[in-house]
Amino acid sequence: MAYLIVNSSIIAKCYEGENTMKSQVENGKLIILLPERIDASNSDAVNKELQDIISGVDFQGIVMDGEELDYISSAGLRVLLGIRKQIDKPYDVINISPKIYEIFDLTGFIDVFNVHRKPREISLEGLKIIGKGTLGTVYKLDDERVVKVYNAGAPVPYDRVEQEKKMARQVFVKGISTALSYEMVHANNAFGVVFELLSPVTVMDYMLEHPDEKDEMTVKVCELLKKIHSAELTGDNVPSMKNMMLASTAALAQIFSEDEMARFQKLLSEVPDRKTAIHGDYHPGNIMVDKNKELVLIDVGDMSTSHPFFEFYDMYPVFLLADELGAYASKYNDAMIRDFFHIGSDKEYEERKKFMQTYWDRLLHLYFEGHSDEEIATYDSYFRGIGRLKQFITILQLPDEDPQAKMLEIGRAKELFFEEFDKIPPVEEWWPKDL
Repeated sequence: MAYLIVNSSIIAKCYEGENTMKSQVENGKLIILLPERIDASNSDAVNKELQDIISGVDFQGIVMDGEELDYISSAGLRVLLGIRKQIDKPYDVINISPKIYEIFDLTGFIDVFNVHRKPREISLEGLKIIGKGTLGTVYKLDDERVVKVYNAGAPVPYDRVEQEKKMARQVFVKGISTALSYEMVHANNAFGVVFELLSPVTVMDYMLEHPDEKDEMTVKVCELLKKIHSAELTGDNVPSMKNMMLASTAALAQIFSEDEMARFQKLLSEVPDRKTAIHGDYHPGNIMVDKNKELVLIDVGDMSTSHPFFEFYDMYPVFLLADELGAYASKYNDAMIRDFFHIGSDKEYEERKKFMQTYWDRLLHLYFEGHSDEEIATYDSYFRGIGRLKQFITILQLPDEDPQAKMLEIGRAKELFFEEFDKIPPVEEWWPKDL
């Protein structure tokens, strides 16, 4: 359902076709780059070309990209309206300039189409990086705003950025402290969202700088997590983390047999369904500490609904499993971890690893308060077992410069995975009834 927006130079490269208007089907969406002008002089020709384009492909919805559109008259609007009535499928008009947006607004067509303005361009030069995640990097714009820029080279779908904005609003209404989003922007051939800046300090950095307050902060981290899990998210735009995880395991067919795939997919598919709010990337780098030492959640675009078990799968710090990788994988994994956590020296690396271990242990004891150390150790082993699935992402990304070494890494990781995974009973049998 996702579709890409890129600037005109990139569009020219990625759209192919015989028509003057370039088009492409992306994840079921037919994306059409509109011409510079649509008025009475060319509306018939534009309509004919649009008809040729939509009759030649299968699609689930249309995206009219107005990156190059400089003028549209009432005749042009009627062409777009005619296509809208004809297809009776999701219909978006994106990437349009302020003056074109004003035309849609004044004529009332803003209520007919799902219209998106062209994001304004910003510069990242000289901006301080205050956080980094799997999808992008957070920069400090000024004393009141930050911008999360999605990784360049892999442009993020427009609806993925919109999802982050919508989810931030829904979470805020649920009483969960999160940074409110202001607008979508474009920087260095990548898209981003501008958020309010409540604090430039992450929980991780704060606890490393104030070790005497580590336990107090971990208590607050757990309280926030439980507050998230006490909420329910609704709406068509809220995905199921269970479904997403099952879908993502399809990539592992490269290294697992059908029988092996069935073993862990069975456990995942039998986890009870819930509408419980799940953050999906809950780590101390995605939580900020404000001036009153209160916590503020960021990076909420991955929020979904599911059983909390999936939150702990995602939270398990694979960082702690790095030493189990062989030399071939460790060389690349080490560089990835250092980049993600902004780690420089070997000493800092060891400090972060020790921090993550003690933080994780304390968080488990707080979340499962009232349960024995033995029970919590058992839960930990289950989370570690399922968490090992993420380790295969690292292995799949290894270069093929030494295929034999890569196969040895895969064999070793599979052995460690099933050794622990096969001991995990169905979640419904052991998950605490009060959580």
